[in-house]
Amino acid sequence: MNRAGVIGAGIVATIVLLFVVAVVIVDATREEKVADGVRIGTLDAGGLDRDAARALVQRRLAGAVAQPVTAKYEGQRFVLRPQDAAVRLDVDSTVDAALRRGRAGDPFSRVLGGGGSGGAVTPRVAYSRGALASFVARTAKRLNRDARDADIDWRDGKLIRTRAETGIAVQRPQLSRALARAIVSPAAEQRKVKVPVRVTERPDRGLQDFVKRYPTVLAVDRDAKVLRLYKNLKLAKRYKIAVGEAGTETAAGRYKIAEKDVDPPWHAPNKAWAGELAGQTIPPGDSRNPLKARWMGFHDGQGIHGTDDVASLGSAASHGCIRMAVPDVKKLFREVEVGTPLFLQ
Repeated sequence: MNRAGVIGAGIVATIVLLFVVAVVIVDATREEKVADGVRIGTLDAGGLDRDAARALVQRRLAGAVAQPVTAKYEGQRFVLRPQDAAVRLDVDSTVDAALRRGRAGDPFSRVLGGGGSGGAVTPRVAYSRGALASFVARTAKRLNRDARDADIDWRDGKLIRTRAETGIAVQRPQLSRALARAIVSPAAEQRKVKVPVRVTERPDRGLQDFVKRYPTVLAVDRDAKVLRLYKNLKLAKRYKIAVGEAGTETAAGRYKIAEKDVDPPWHAPNKAWAGELAGQTIPPGDSRNPLKARWMGFHDGQGIHGTDDVASLGSAASHGCIRMAVPDVKKLFREVEVGTPLFLQ
């Protein structure tokens, strides 16, 4: 190689060296700056130095991360407060992660080609995994349930309808992961979690099944001296009645109509109040027979029957039976089948 060639090669080498040095210097100046296009969560942190990035994270994320996380299921809410889970935003680790996000590749790709720039960094949030596990366990204890069939009850003058429920169990691992994601998210809408559950069992009977099985329901209010007739679980009629007097009270409870009879005989019990008729059977039509027109037995010799003593209606006057006016008991008799539920309160 001649002298000119040597000089030319030296100049090229010098230029290359200077270029490499310049690239390294430029890259070094960017070491403490977040690369363009890098986000921390949803925040654009590109071009910020470490202090500015720290200030941005502290100002925009610390308050959001300190908000509670809510788990919801069918109207029930379970709140995980940050102080209970020892939630803490690690500002320095978050900024370090953002700085590293833009340092991928080599100096030439970073300076000349933008290699390694862009992308999102999840804020670094510390929390107690034990506290999270305890929260999940408490939530599961509250929500887990066995399947329940539909049912009815009668209290305080009202027919109470209990709807069927499907048996469920909280899926704990899925809930734990969802809560962990919510804890580190500064976005308010992502700090609400739907509790994942699985169906363990389905009920055998719903309210409509109950209606089909029991189209008629009776309920006796002993205090008000009223018998209520329900059709398809809706109040259809009220009847004035008499109930058992002191010492022979009509027994409270849940029963079913066990027998029906037209113009029933009276089998007088061996009780002192039956007097000389105790132990006898008094035929229908006999003036000594207190059971008039119709009989609907429900428990231990007690039943619903007609009476001629209409003045006793609205009082506690019987020896345990439910008395009704004869026209009323005939109407009720036509509505009632053996097996009809009867509530006495």
